[in-house]
Amino acid sequence: MKHFTTALLITFLSLCPLFAIVPVSYAEIKVGVISSQTSSLAVLGQRQINSAILAAEEWNRNGGINGNKIKLIIEDSADRTTTAVTALDRVLGKDVCAILGPIYSFQLFAMFPEIKKEQVPMLTTSGTRKLTQMGNPWYFRTYPHDGITKRAATLYMVEELKSKRPALACVTTEYGKSGHEIIVRILANRHITPVAQTWHEKTDKDMTGQLLKVKRANPDAIISQAHPVDTAILLKQQRDLGINVPHMASSAASMPAVHKLVGRAMEGVYVETSALPNFDPDPNVRAWTQIYIEKFKIEPDSFAMLYYDTANFLFQAIQAVGPHRTKIRDWLEENTYKGLAGQYNFDEEHNGAWFAMIVQYHMKNGKAVPEIKKKYDFTLE
Repeated sequence: MKHFTTALLITFLSLCPLFAIVPVSYAEIKVGVISSQTSSLAVLGQRQINSAILAAEEWNRNGGINGNKIKLIIEDSADRTTTAVTALDRVLGKDVCAILGPIYSFQLFAMFPEIKKEQVPMLTTSGTRKLTQMGNPWYFRTYPHDGITKRAATLYMVEELKSKRPALACVTTEYGKSGHEIIVRILANRHITPVAQTWHEKTDKDMTGQLLKVKRANPDAIISQAHPVDTAILLKQQRDLGINVPHMASSAASMPAVHKLVGRAMEGVYVETSALPNFDPDPNVRAWTQIYIEKFKIEPDSFAMLYYDTANFLFQAIQAVGPHRTKIRDWLEENTYKGLAGQYNFDEEHNGAWFAMIVQYHMKNGKAVPEIKKKYDFTLE
């Protein structure tokens, strides 16, 4: 028995080096991704989910984050607050260290109480100004807020297009209300009062009544604040009604999916946006756009590119401090990131992007092609 025990011990010790080199299975770093995969809002939401997938796959091919693989916990927020809150509950149930959230403010406001309670960092590309004025220390915005983009749009209409009699057409969501408030304030500072102001629901399919009111007011320009589908309806029905004045649309009108809905009525439309991934001459942007198209078979929009930047900024934070919620939040507050669209750095309210551009679309060979008219950078203000 003594000889058997000794032999067994020698055999075990001889195998120890082999055990030492057996690879240990990777731990997973769980990151939540909540956006619209169904409903009319999926035209925007799915492109953002694609960007998160693309960023995570790139990190994982390069070894993950400090040797640990990124696992995205993806949930559908559809087009309702209740669905968004349910999606958040499901993501939090997976013990994620941070969340890439939906773009729509009406969903985010409903999610904020739970985000604060669970103390989990959430980053989104929503432009609604009020979001970062709510005092939520766990929320970060990586898209130029309405105070940036609507300022650029309104200033361009007044200073470059010399509008004196603009009409406003806005959606009744918080996004529309936020943009409306900012546009009216900027116009007032220039001693300009809108000749007409109309409102519509995001699910409305007919804007004829609102646009006839605009037409009767005889404006010299229209500024709209709406989501993708209602933006398309506004633009198309404006042309159908023969209201031939310049239209400054919100960033939704930069989406290829909207162009398909609008068709020839995109001719001459002005749009405020933050990026042009399909037309930017920057070689890095062009390379990324091509990869995106090859993988997902659709063109990315500005929100998709900034969501990709957002995901990479978050992954960089996790790489620096690990999957610890408080440490991630603190790191984001103190550091900057250079992405495809521009430089990101958060102020005290957690606004992180300060750039905007105005483009005008022209129809060429049946396709809406943008021309960059002016770039704005409010970083130093």
